[in-house]
Amino acid sequence: VCRVGSEVVESSLSGLAFQDRGIMTTVQVDLKSLPNLPGYTFPEYKDNYSRPHTWNVVNNVRIEQKEGLSHDKPKFVKVAKQQETWRSGSLPDSQTRAVFKNAGSDIQYNELPAWDAFDRHVLRFYGYFKEAVVETNLENHRVRKVVIYYYLEDDTCQITEPKQDNSGIPQGQMVRRHRFPAPNGGYMKPEDFQVGGILHLYGRSIMITDCDPFTREYFHQAGIEQGHAEPTPTDPFMETRELMRNQEAVQPRTYEKIYREVMLGGGHINADMQQFLEKDKKVLRFYAVMDDVQTPQFERRPFTIMFFLADDQVEIREQYPLNCGRDNFPIFFRKGKMPIGAYKVEGPQAQARKKSDYVHGHDFRVGMNVTLLGNYNFFIYDADEFTRRYFLDEFGEELDPRHDVQLPERAVPRAKTPPYTGYGSWDDSMASVTHLIPKV
Repeated sequence: VCRVGSEVVESSLSGLAFQDRGIMTTVQVDLKSLPNLPGYTFPEYKDNYSRPHTWNVVNNVRIEQKEGLSHDKPKFVKVAKQQETWRSGSLPDSQTRAVFKNAGSDIQYNELPAWDAFDRHVLRFYGYFKEAVVETNLENHRVRKVVIYYYLEDDTCQITEPKQDNSGIPQGQMVRRHRFPAPNGGYMKPEDFQVGGILHLYGRSIMITDCDPFTREYFHQAGIEQGHAEPTPTDPFMETRELMRNQEAVQPRTYEKIYREVMLGGGHINADMQQFLEKDKKVLRFYAVMDDVQTPQFERRPFTIMFFLADDQVEIREQYPLNCGRDNFPIFFRKGKMPIGAYKVEGPQAQARKKSDYVHGHDFRVGMNVTLLGNYNFFIYDADEFTRRYFLDEFGEELDPRHDVQLPERAVPRAKTPPYTGYGSWDDSMASVTHLIPKV
């Protein structure tokens, strides 16, 4: 827009408009005849006559590629901007920076795509549904617990079922990840999931009983409050499983019962089987380090020594620290019986070793140096809570507290200062040596 005296000149795509004393006059002007100087050129827009790509082939099927039919418009969300931090140091802020700080006091937002703003943001709900059972007289229905995941990045959902021991039904992923259709058309949104509500999906009615803390906080910030957690009912199958865990089929085996059975000519006990039944899934875990002096650079390698009480087997795993440079093969000694002394591979005709010839977890203590597999020296510096409680209950012995085995930080020698080149002052040259970004 140009103003000359009392006239206003407005530029358009292909002409000029003059207004004087309330009279509008349009004059067609050829923009190419204007001189190519700053202030004399006008933007020239061209019409788009390109033909859109409407048809496409997906999975050998011809479809119409159109927004809302084959794909949706990308979803954008508003994200609060991070406050700008001015690093002025010891100098006072200038007037320009003070103006910018005052202008940015209000919260400002950026529009970001949902796949970037909501990356790895998942809403998780817990629920159940009842399923009829008609092939047994022990139960007539079963309560199946499910976990519902809602992915905010693309509004897709997924339903999984936690696995139960000896349930007799395939469990795991129940509904694959995709966009769930809503009962009234369209797709489900986060506000369609409410604790205490019923989710109707593919002919099933899922009762939502609870959600995780992140989901509650998300809805609280959106102004929607989720209901309190509701209990999940039990079914005859779960009641039978709990009854089997709490009650034993026979009387507990005591030393008096064993004595009377032996006196009557019976009571032959499989010692190994009895040990497995009593101590299955019970593992003594010790933490140890080994000083590796065979490498050119001294290294202290952490290990975990596990002793399985069910079958008296030992397994050693190496705990790799970050950026250690070693291949990720943590099994240092595969689970098995470890002989005392040097490890030897014996043939089928070799005499069987006695039980006392193998390493036993009861011989380990915190603060002890042990030699395993012949020439590997380990220092046990700690044990887990179960191991400490086991030694206290079985032997009445309390293990020593944890030992500090952390090596001191190695002092990195300072690089030698290069010689002065003669260009500029000596301080300017040293600034490029002592700082990544030279200070001015």
